Amino acid sequence: MALDIAAQPDRVTTGAETRQRQRLVSAVRKPFGPELRWVTALTVVVVAVYSTVSSLRFNRFESAGYDLGIFDQVVRQYSAFMAPYSEIKGLEYNIFGDHFHPIIASLASLYWIWNDPRMLGIAMALLMAVSVYPVYLFARPRLGHWPAFVVAAGYIFWWPIQGLVDFDFHEIAFGVPLLSWIILAVDRRRYAAVTVLSVILLGVREDMGFVVMAIALVLLLRRRWKLALGLFLLGLGTYLVVTGKVIPHYNVSGSFGYWVYSGLGPTMGAAIIFIVSHPLKTLAILFDHDAKQVLWASLFLPVGLLPLGSVYVLLAAPILLSRLLSDRPGTWSTGFQYNAILAPVLVMAAVDVLFKVMKRFPRLRCARFWGPGLFVATVVAGIALVPSIFPLNKLVTGEAFTSTAHMGAQQRIVNMIPSGVCVEADDRLVPHLTNRTVVGLVGRQVDYASWAVIDFDQDNTGGGGDGNYTPFNGLRYKQDHGFQEVYRQDNIVLLYRPYQSGQGAPAHCSSPYLASLYGSGK
Repeated sequence: MALDIAAQPDRVTTGAETRQRQRLVSAVRKPFGPELRWVTALTVVVVAVYSTVSSLRFNRFESAGYDLGIFDQVVRQYSAFMAPYSEIKGLEYNIFGDHFHPIIASLASLYWIWNDPRMLGIAMALLMAVSVYPVYLFARPRLGHWPAFVVAAGYIFWWPIQGLVDFDFHEIAFGVPLLSWIILAVDRRRYAAVTVLSVILLGVREDMGFVVMAIALVLLLRRRWKLALGLFLLGLGTYLVVTGKVIPHYNVSGSFGYWVYSGLGPTMGAAIIFIVSHPLKTLAILFDHDAKQVLWASLFLPVGLLPLGSVYVLLAAPILLSRLLSDRPGTWSTGFQYNAILAPVLVMAAVDVLFKVMKRFPRLRCARFWGPGLFVATVVAGIALVPSIFPLNKLVTGEAFTSTAHMGAQQRIVNMIPSGVCVEADDRLVPHLTNRTVVGLVGRQVDYASWAVIDFDQDNTGGGGDGNYTPFNGLRYKQDHGFQEVYRQDNIVLLYRPYQSGQGAPAHCSSPYLASLYGSGK
């Protein structure tokens, strides 16, 4: 059995452990060497599969303005060395007024290669693939090569990762590999790497400050007092500054809009007092809805509840608490992108506990084979039987390759809109216009848009706006502002607002901003 090189922190390592660590370090430097050849092959498959999924979703008009269109506009702004504005969020809306994620600026150079929203799908597939290595390297000394490989394969195709890919793109995609590498660095006692990666993690999203604080708690248990204190203060300070100063500065309301914990109190301080004063009530909130109970079961049952016995599960705590204590039902769901960052934490924590169990009970050594096997079996069964949270089902059944008459109509109407104009569109059409027009959701650019597209097959015009803003309300609203129907096909309406002779296009649409990004429209 492999030696436990992480069970006792900061102790003197043996010669065998040193040689083992040297082999692993050498393997990282040689991804096509014998140690990682199969893992690298797996990452190639991951990039191919997830890039294909993203591309097919785009082609089938399943992508949305929220969030693919938003990030496409922001990254395109970065690629042109401009401030990160998104018209989908509103007129001249700086994205730092919504969330703090400067790390996505690192994707700007990709748009110099291919200026297309689908590039973000490829980038996300690459980020997911990078996270396979630390999961494997963490499991390898504990379980052996092939069991570790099986764990890595099960992890990367587990439902939380699939859910992120099915959401097209989100900043949390950066958090997945970063957190998995941080766990490996903590496990290997590479504290310089832990520090650097934790600082980078703070650029993923404002709430990563709490995750960095959790990393500090793990280091505290490792008796790394100074580093633990430093990271704890850094995580807390960053969160307070970003949510108290940076985001309110850029938000039109002058506040941070994601404090949605009315059951705990109006401020973070009040929430902390409530949690400390009423621990049982707080615990009850974590399980007080069917969706929350389903989420707990979906995350922990496939890994046999093992993560609950590992110190690494502390890294999942702030993420789960912030979601399940929230007033927003969407954050309790197994859908969307929220669960992806939990995947490496729970899988690596499960491996950690499985190894400790095998070490204590030698008769259970065979668990290093059937444990990973059962985990992968749940993934395979999920893809086959639970398409609601395993979207790869559409790929293996062929549904992702089909098209409909409605999709054809969507494409024809999108093609009819000239480049360089200002447009309001249905949420599902927005990503197909971001690379050549200034586009936002219906009702957001009424003062200067000249074109509008409304899809009556959708329940609403999309994007987190007014839930009562149905396509019928949208059409009435556009007609009240001078828009006229010029084309209709398969329940999709294209509208145009003519301008008086000599008036020309609205000022925003003829600005250098638009010309530099999209070319001049006609």
